[in-house]
Amino acid sequence: MRAALMERGSIRVETVDDPVPQAGEVLVRTRACGICGSDLHAARHTDEFVRTSLEAGGAFKLTTFDPVVLGHEFCAEVIDFGPNTEATHGIGDLVCSVPMLRRAEALPVGYSPEAPGGFGEYMVLSESLLRAVPSGTPARLAALTEPMAVGLHAVNRAGVEPGDVCVVVGAGPVGLAVLANLRAAGIEGVIVSEFSAMRRQLANRLKAGTTVDPQEQSPFELADFRNARRTVVFDCVGVPGMLDQIFLGARRHTTVVVVGVCLEVDHARPLIAVNKELTVQYVLGYSLDEFDQTLELIADGTLDVEPIVTHEVGLDGVADAFDALAAPDAYGKVVVCP
Repeated sequence: MRAALMERGSIRVETVDDPVPQAGEVLVRTRACGICGSDLHAARHTDEFVRTSLEAGGAFKLTTFDPVVLGHEFCAEVIDFGPNTEATHGIGDLVCSVPMLRRAEALPVGYSPEAPGGFGEYMVLSESLLRAVPSGTPARLAALTEPMAVGLHAVNRAGVEPGDVCVVVGAGPVGLAVLANLRAAGIEGVIVSEFSAMRRQLANRLKAGTTVDPQEQSPFELADFRNARRTVVFDCVGVPGMLDQIFLGARRHTTVVVVGVCLEVDHARPLIAVNKELTVQYVLGYSLDEFDQTLELIADGTLDVEPIVTHEVGLDGVADAFDALAAPDAYGKVVVCP
């Protein structure tokens, strides 16, 4: 098969062996796969990504410097079954899946040489984790189930309720996923803070209440935030110093939810958070129930994900897309269609 391989930040398209499904596994053809911020981190900061993965473990980890086929946000078509596999899905069915292979040692799809991801023509998936895509749902939108489930999990962990005022810091794919889920949960007047004019535009398409350029105005100075019954801030940036800025800007008793992944050593002053009695919640991934719920919400239109996708590319366009995504004003969500 043809696949886009990543090795220490370099991406090249090569022909590699087709993956072979084992017992309980299914061979699928990739129909659409989103480029995730974690993919960009893995490419730009491979050494840090590998080191941190080895130290901390977790569901999504890159523990090798060997070439890997990235891509864990996908929709695929069933084309064959491994030996002794009970087929609960038919040939030609569109499916999504939690990006994990259930083997003796679980393998993260898209972060292991043994489990190539969606930036290749074919993948092997665990049949027990497959989820049927509801009829009529476009593959490019169903592929957003995984990242949107991350947003749903963050919103659930924050315990938001109607009447809360929420600030989303950063309107990249993670921030937009959080925003879309807040709106789906009935949260009005979400404030989005983002330097990029293009990303603020995407946030407006998702019906953010207010978008601000933090170079011109702090979201924490807005009257809606200062006067709210309860305030929640979602850090969707993951850059050094951001948590400290949020601690400084947030009012007393704010809940801070850390969704963006910072791979570098960060410094935040706990005394600021202590003095304000802030609640800081770190989040990771999602549950199987949240994954299933997200797919249904996308299928019935409750989660408005269409505005997030700004570009579609083939395998030969993956390297250029990774380069372009380094500039926040270039692309929104990029979907790869092998």
